[in-house]
Amino acid sequence: MELIAKPVPLGEADYRALVKLIYEASGISLGDNKQELVKTRLGKRLRALGLDSYREYIRYLSEAGDDQELMLMINAISTNFTSFYRERQHFDFLLRTALPEIVRKKQAARSRKLRAWCAAASSGEEPYTLALTLLEFFDDPVAWDIKLLATDISTKVLSQAVRGLYPLERVKTVQPVLLERYFERLAGEEGVMFRVTDEVRRHIVFRRLNLMDRVFPFSGPFDFISCRNVMIYFDPPTQEAVVEKLLRYLAPGGYLLIGHSENLPAAFRTRVEVLAPATYRKPG
Repeated sequence: MELIAKPVPLGEADYRALVKLIYEASGISLGDNKQELVKTRLGKRLRALGLDSYREYIRYLSEAGDDQELMLMINAISTNFTSFYRERQHFDFLLRTALPEIVRKKQAARSRKLRAWCAAASSGEEPYTLALTLLEFFDDPVAWDIKLLATDISTKVLSQAVRGLYPLERVKTVQPVLLERYFERLAGEEGVMFRVTDEVRRHIVFRRLNLMDRVFPFSGPFDFISCRNVMIYFDPPTQEAVVEKLLRYLAPGGYLLIGHSENLPAAFRTRVEVLAPATYRKPG
């Protein structure tokens, strides 16, 4: 008979200490009502390390200097809900407004280089949707130098994104014609699966990135940046710091997309042009 592990209690002081560690490592701000969530998600890490209490786990994180465990903690805590064509208005905006304007500017500058950044890639649905949008917009995408940087703090979801393999229920929001054009249908032990084609994947570079890092390992600038549904997990000072970085890497005249449940910090509302809900343009 398999024994079920008894949940390890998480006291208030230990919870506060974990909240502080999580905030310092990732910028994720957890309130007073997340104690059960933290206990559930980090309990697996205690069992994996053979620790008997959260106090021991906190001591381990603080004293062992184990960057790998810190990353695994962030993987466990991160919320990664996503889907293909989530908040579809943004993709319609890119097709109808942003991309035509970007192309006009590129042609005027005799450039065929387009760069974009998906700053919360999760398990890949959003950057792949952005790539599909780009491929569908250009009559001859091969004639353009198109690259999409897709980053996330979680190595767990990034490994899923790199695979680009999804079950049927995850691709139901993709139009059948696009599913036929840009996905390979596979049959296996797990049932019918759909894998993103190499035609799509060659335009995307997946990298782990912590938005809390002071310096990012790229220079930009990006013609548009999508940072959707991640700032809701940050407190106001962290939101301001993140938006400051995003605007630094956004090209003049470039577009910034955030989640429809998010608001741009007040300090930046005079620094960008509001085009639509959760849709902004940097002057220039």
